[in-house]
Amino acid sequence: MSPSQKRRRRGFEYNPLQFNSFRLLELISGHSLYADIHCRLRDYQLDSAPPYEALSYTWGDEKSACRISLDGLPFHIRPNLRDALRRLRQPRSTRIIWIDAICIDQNSADEKSVQVPLMRKIYTRAERVIAWLGEETFDSGIALDFIPYLTEVAKFDTESIWLFYLENYGFLRRMMSLVHLFSRPWWQRMWIIQEVALAPDVLVVCGSRHIRWSTFHVFIIAWMDVGHTSHYRNLSRLQITALRTLGMLVSGFSEALARLRLAIRTNSSVPQSFELSNLLWSFKYRSVTNPRDKIYGLLGLLSDHGVQVNYSKSPKEIYVSFFSSCLLEDRGLDWFRWMTGECYEPNKLCLPSWVPDFGPRAITPISSFLPNPVRGETQRVFFAAGQDRSRPLSTIQFEDDHRTLILRGRLSDVVSQCGRIFPFSDDIVLAGRATEPILSHWKKMAMDTQLKTYQSRTDRENAFWRTILTDRQIEGLHFKENAGWNPAQRLLPEIQYIPPKNAKEEQELLQAMENRQLCLNGRRFCITRKGRFCLLPPTASKGDLICILLGGEVPYVLRRIDNQSQDYYTMVGECYVHGIMDGEAISDILERKDVGDIFRLQ
Repeated sequence: MSPSQKRRRRGFEYNPLQFNSFRLLELISGHSLYADIHCRLRDYQLDSAPPYEALSYTWGDEKSACRISLDGLPFHIRPNLRDALRRLRQPRSTRIIWIDAICIDQNSADEKSVQVPLMRKIYTRAERVIAWLGEETFDSGIALDFIPYLTEVAKFDTESIWLFYLENYGFLRRMMSLVHLFSRPWWQRMWIIQEVALAPDVLVVCGSRHIRWSTFHVFIIAWMDVGHTSHYRNLSRLQITALRTLGMLVSGFSEALARLRLAIRTNSSVPQSFELSNLLWSFKYRSVTNPRDKIYGLLGLLSDHGVQVNYSKSPKEIYVSFFSSCLLEDRGLDWFRWMTGECYEPNKLCLPSWVPDFGPRAITPISSFLPNPVRGETQRVFFAAGQDRSRPLSTIQFEDDHRTLILRGRLSDVVSQCGRIFPFSDDIVLAGRATEPILSHWKKMAMDTQLKTYQSRTDRENAFWRTILTDRQIEGLHFKENAGWNPAQRLLPEIQYIPPKNAKEEQELLQAMENRQLCLNGRRFCITRKGRFCLLPPTASKGDLICILLGGEVPYVLRRIDNQSQDYYTMVGECYVHGIMDGEAISDILERKDVGDIFRLQ
């Protein structure tokens, strides 16, 4: 067998890249959609590359079973990329494109560790990014044609107009085509955030159809600002499902991306408010093939992040090291907003309980986001560990190669009674799940308690409603609905509806609660041994510990690992405990009269 035959049998092999260089794919012209795909791969310095486009697409779960010719040698790619190359191939001229699966040697951890940090420059310098949604389906064309039309309808904030359109079956059918379009995997991919946000221009391609990103952007903003706020009272189940489902898809996967791209195009850079902590939270629903990319996939948006990309390390090493550094750099425990205590999938990464997987969170955090004076937020909502968040009080230490986090604080109470879990707003609106039985069960627990922490029945009612609302005002009830950005506000000592004075006020309060995703959704009402009312994670159980951790905004539920190790715990999640949200439980520590307890979290 000749050397050329041996090389052909082995297939394409990458040559090492020089410093500050990258590869571009030359897609050779072809007249037939289904003709064999021929490409060439060329190396260039970043500063001297020819004009090129970049492809944004999903890899897919299928194996790389589709063969193309790369520099005259066999190279295997996945079906979705093959479909994209077929559609993008020009009939008479060569097209130059950057495609991660081909232009980066995916089998080389060292090369990926060098090339991934360059992606910010690669996408910024591309003439255009092509967003490939996939091949056409039976209703994708209907959806693309419907977007400009629905954008105009969404600008009407009149219930009668919505009812008029939604009673038309054809209108509903076209809305469902949009649901299918926004359900495509491309919208859920983490890497598209920087690919779209950084691009000078974006063209969305679906099979043989294409549409400019600006058309999508106008629709997304119009829908989120007005269209999704239509009232549900007079709508059928089908109409509610169409509105709600499209609203969830747009708000969950599209809105933050559209607003981020607009901010970057307006300011020529990522606004300071988009710190890595906020970006990770904003795009927590995005999916990745490689767990490392939950973090690495957002770094291109930031010019200064301090994270070293290293694909040679295990995901567990990366997550523990990254989160440890975040806690050390932060003045408190703001990153613990991830500790919502949800029932996650099996911990595939084998992370310590205090390290988040940065994945989806259905439960709303009780702790506030980092204060942002630009948006009018000047301070946090709660001060369970006091207002002084300086490092001398909240020293953070690690042991056992950073697998154990050591914090100080106070073991304040123990969980004694647990109520049932309150449903999520989508279960209430879409599935019609009743909330009254659970609230009645919770209220009976509160009113029947023999503990006298809250003396009178009125005190108990007041404490009960403030607990399940986490002492926060409700939009549309305590302040104007759609008032724009409004920082979370504590309930005033004397305020209407708290507690409800009669059945009418209680019904109005319950109606306002039902229309909002609140902190009580997905959590359970509980009572502690000291008789305090609290709102705990769904995974909390009797015997768990209510603890104040120095540097934290809210209390946390911890679980002792075993009776032999009195100061070793696992993190269950953050909580609201009425009466200790402003430092009351650790006044002696704050006054330096006591050093508090030691908690080793594993």
